[in-house]
Amino acid sequence: MKIIFDRLSSGYIYPLSKKEIIQATNIVSSNDLEKIRIIRFGCNTKTTQEGRTVQHGNFYDIRINFFLKEFTSIILSDDKSYINHLKIFTNGVDQKTRIISWELAEAKRYALFLLFHEIGHVIYSEHHSSMKMTSQTKNEEQWCDRYAMQTVG
Repeated sequence: MKIIFDRLSSGYIYPLSKKEIIQATNIVSSNDLEKIRIIRFGCNTKTTQEGRTVQHGNFYDIRINFFLKEFTSIILSDDKSYINHLKIFTNGVDQKTRIISWELAEAKRYALFLLFHEIGHVIYSEHHSSMKMTSQTKNEEQWCDRYAMQTVG
């Protein structure tokens, strides 16, 4: 499994290091990890997706689009479920300004939640679904959220 970080402009950071990602994913079964080809952290300001998993044959690529600028990020959606998830991880959600203020530890935990949610899609697809990755169902999204929350604690 390759871990890739897209280049960031000055002032931006990713909350997790490669070492922290390797350490965190050690709790995932090796059979499931072997299915993941790439974990890529990117910086795309033109999307509302913080995580995405794409299947390529028998393997999966995971992309996490979560980064900070001066320990802030922006609210990507007005979806109530999304806002509620953010509020689980930080008290710094300001819906008026659409700015989220993070402590580094909070941002790390949220980034791990996003990562384990996407890993959850791989596990769900491999073990709980009769079909490989297609469009995700509400059941699958809820399963991945529970998996990520239980894993991150």
